Amino acid sequence: MSEIMVYALKKSAKKTDNNQQQKKTNVELKKIESPKNRKFGLLKCPYALREEIIRNMEFMDAFNFSTLSKRSKRLVHDAKLRINSISFRFGFLEKDKIGVVTKNGDFVIQLPGPNDIGTKILPNLFDGRKLANLINEPSDDYRKRLIAHLLFIFHFKRTKLLVEGGFAEPLTEFFLWDVRKTFDFVSFGRFSSILISSEDLKFLLETIKSNGCYLGIKIDEANFKYRKALEYETFSAFNGVKWLDTDGILQRNPKMKTLHLEGLEGEQINDLLKQWINGQVTDLEYLRLLKRYDSRDPADVILDGIVTLDPTITHEQAKGVYSRQEIKGQLMNIQRKIDGQLATVLLDEKECYVIMWNEKRLAELGN
Repeated sequence: MSEIMVYALKKSAKKTDNNQQQKKTNVELKKIESPKNRKFGLLKCPYALREEIIRNMEFMDAFNFSTLSKRSKRLVHDAKLRINSISFRFGFLEKDKIGVVTKNGDFVIQLPGPNDIGTKILPNLFDGRKLANLINEPSDDYRKRLIAHLLFIFHFKRTKLLVEGGFAEPLTEFFLWDVRKTFDFVSFGRFSSILISSEDLKFLLETIKSNGCYLGIKIDEANFKYRKALEYETFSAFNGVKWLDTDGILQRNPKMKTLHLEGLEGEQINDLLKQWINGQVTDLEYLRLLKRYDSRDPADVILDGIVTLDPTITHEQAKGVYSRQEIKGQLMNIQRKIDGQLATVLLDEKECYVIMWNEKRLAELGN
C-alpha cells in the first residue's frame, strides 16, 4: 500500500471519529438545555400552584392564556382572579368601549361597529375584534363572544352599564341582554337625555337588574306614569320626572337607601317630606329633591303643614355632612312620627336635601 493511500485512510478515519464525537456532543447539549429556553409546563403543576400562578398574572396575560384551550379557560375561571370593575360604555361621543380597572392598571377595549372597518385603534387601546378572534366560541357577534368570555373567566367586584344619548339600537333587542341582564350599576342618559317609549322604560326598570340606577330619560307619551316599585338601593332620575308617579313612592320602595329626583314642583317636594314623616320605617338614608329649573316656589310651599325642629348639626358641621364648601339656605330637622327618627333638611333656592340620622351616623358626627 502506498504512502498516499495510508494517509487518505487515516484522514478518513479521523473525520469519522470527529463526526461521531460531534453527534455525541449535540445529544449531550440537548440533555443540558439552557434553563432560560426551557418551557414552563403550567398545566403539569399541582392544582393549588396553578391557581396561585394565574391569580398573579396580569389581566391581559390571564386573558390570553384562557384562549389557548377549553382547559385553560376553565383554569382561569376556577382561579377566581378578582378584578376591581368592568364598565360597558355605549352611545358616548367616542366609540363603544369596555373599561376594565385592575389593581395594576386600567385597560380599555374598543368595540368598533360594522361601519368602522377602517377605524384605527389608538396605541393605548385594545381592538375588541382581535381579542374576540382568539376565542374559539360560536357567536356571529364578536362583542357577545368577547363579553361572555370576560364575564366567565374573571370575577369582577363591580359591573357597570353606562349608556348615553348616541345609543341608537332598539333597547329591547340590544345584544348585551343575551349575555348579561344584571349589573351593580346602570346609568342611562345621565349626561345626555334619551327619548324612549313607555314600553322601553318598563323593560329597563323591570328586566334589567342593578343595585343602583341613574336615569336621564324623556318618555314619548305625555300622560304616562310609572307606578310600580323600583328595585334599587340607589335611584336617581335627572332631566325631569314627569313619567314617575311620586305619590306613595317611599312606601313602595322601603329598601331604597338613596332617592335623588330632579325637576319637581314645590308641592311634590312637600308631599315627599310628608311621606317620610307620616310613613312606616324604611331604609332611606338620603333624599335629594331638586326643584324644577324655572321654579320659584318659596320655602312656605315646601314646608306647608310640616313641623320643623332645631337642626342636629351646625352650619360648620353641615359642610362636611353635605360635602359643601359653604352652606347656603336653611337648616332644620323633621321627625318621623312612628319611631321619632330625626332627619336634617337643607333647603335652599335650588333643592331640598334630607339626611336621615341613625345611631352610627350620629356617633361618627360626635353628637
